[in-house]
Amino acid sequence: MTPLVRRLPTFFVAISACCIPSIGSAQVIAPSFYATTIQVQGEAPGTEFDDWTNSGITVVDMDPLDNPGDVDFANVQVANDDEFLYIRVSTFNATPISLANVYLGFDTDQDKATGFDVLQIGEIGSELGYQTDFPFAQYTGIFNLGLSMTGGPIGNGGALIFPSWTEAGPPVGIGYEWAVPLDVTIQFPPALGGPKLAFTQPSFNFVIYTDQGLADITQVISYTLATPPAGTPGDFDLDNDVDGADFLLWQQGFGTTYDAADLADWKANFGLPAAAPVVSAVPEPGSALLAIGGAAIIGSMVRRRKAS
Repeated sequence: MTPLVRRLPTFFVAISACCIPSIGSAQVIAPSFYATTIQVQGEAPGTEFDDWTNSGITVVDMDPLDNPGDVDFANVQVANDDEFLYIRVSTFNATPISLANVYLGFDTDQDKATGFDVLQIGEIGSELGYQTDFPFAQYTGIFNLGLSMTGGPIGNGGALIFPSWTEAGPPVGIGYEWAVPLDVTIQFPPALGGPKLAFTQPSFNFVIYTDQGLADITQVISYTLATPPAGTPGDFDLDNDVDGADFLLWQQGFGTTYDAADLADWKANFGLPAAAPVVSAVPEPGSALLAIGGAAIIGSMVRRRKAS
């Protein structure tokens, strides 16, 4: 459902570091994981997070119990495909709670000295922020630049989220997942070199945080976008065989993700084991990075299953 129109603050009230749980100076380096089966929104009630477990995506950060009475983050998982960065966070909350003040902060240049100092604790400099599904550009000392955004399935750079905003109000739950579009573009004026893609390189850092209660923030998570593994044509679920499960995916995605050529691939390779995927090492955050353009992010890799 389309989120309700709401305002974001144009500034962020600094919270004393003595009130923020320590997240340490070390970054968590998350393994790159190319996922084709993560769906955000439109799933059967009670199964919304099952695809994360079924896909075998590891937990990359385990936040301690440290924000009683409000949103208290627990485990974080992250993956991507050609179009989206997928993030899931569970919470320690036993009963559903308002998630209206849950934020993402992306340090797209991996330099905490630039960008907005999230929660004023000197751990990450964010150039791209989200409050629930709503995106906004950030800058050193400025929480929200007030610039428009484009990209993604909504057209305004917004993320797909679960749970979502409804007529009743903000998202409510005990866990959260995002599909953040990788083609989100910040509409900087030409005098500032814009417009500019938000994700200009394959590696970046991010945090999940809230300013409510005592405030809570995950560790700084460093992630490098995964590329699709090598495989056999027709192996749509990338499980190293071509079988009925792949045909089911083809049926579900026919006309949007897959076409008649994909069915021909499936028929030609049905019953055959797929080629073993190539596993590549995840580079350190400080390693040399290859610049990537928007086309490389959203259109030049293999066909994929879109989040709905």
